[in-house]
Amino acid sequence: MTQTKRAFTLIELLVVMAIIALLLGILLPALAKARANARQIKCATQVKQIHTGFLTHANELPSGVFPLPGEINRLAYAAGQQIPGRGLEDETKNSHQHLYSACVARNLFPMTLLVSPAEQNVSIAQCPTYRFNQYSPANDCYWDGDTPPVAGGTGNQFIIASSTTTGLRSAVSYATMPLSKVARRLKEWRNSANSKVVVLGNRGVRDGSLAPADYTTSQTLLIHGSRTEWEGNLCFNDNHVTYGRTFTPEGLDKIIGAGTLDNVYLQDTAAATDSLIQMIVTCSGPLPANHIPAWD
Repeated sequence: MTQTKRAFTLIELLVVMAIIALLLGILLPALAKARANARQIKCATQVKQIHTGFLTHANELPSGVFPLPGEINRLAYAAGQQIPGRGLEDETKNSHQHLYSACVARNLFPMTLLVSPAEQNVSIAQCPTYRFNQYSPANDCYWDGDTPPVAGGTGNQFIIASSTTTGLRSAVSYATMPLSKVARRLKEWRNSANSKVVVLGNRGVRDGSLAPADYTTSQTLLIHGSRTEWEGNLCFNDNHVTYGRTFTPEGLDKIIGAGTLDNVYLQDTAAATDSLIQMIVTCSGPLPANHIPAWD
């Protein structure tokens, strides 16, 4: 008796393929959402850890001040003498690129934390050639890119990547409170534990604007948002992180001007009053007076 082998018919194969396609159509969006949620949570953890690094530095000082490049590398003390830890603050060094380079050099946090897992800007990446051996107080050099440099060139200045269209961009994924010496920095660039002040977070739209020319064209909508709406993590000075879709998060509720809610991305370089303390931006330029907020 001959036994015949039964094969799948074309109809049966098509049915199986249709079922697989249907399952993929159902599961892929869920998987994409799960990956996005994982990136957002990891990004929030990184923001929190960076702020924890600031707090670690501040808690070691009587002043309780967060890292300031101009206090790490100060002006000459007397008769041109460079004495570590003594002398007046060098305001010309207080920029974001120096800040993060100095923090990495002092091991406050690893360089990996400075690039968000949801980063969309190709100009932002870790520096593969950061030179930790440039840290040399005896040579008045406290981070790679500090001046005067020790032998080996001008330093990486890894916090800045050049752009021919928009000037300089930060090579850090996150926006940070400006370091210009005004009321904002004097009051909150320290371990104040203020739960209503944002000092760090994902980058935002230029000036926190909702105008289509600024909002819908901003690359920051691609970081966590849905391509049409900004979403991001914001770290407050008590080290708690919130995730939301607004530049004026609840908890601030501070009214400025003619009934305007305080906007954490509103560009105001003076910040002479408490009501303007919320600004966080990504800055370039070596001088506080010349900080140029970078928006992408």
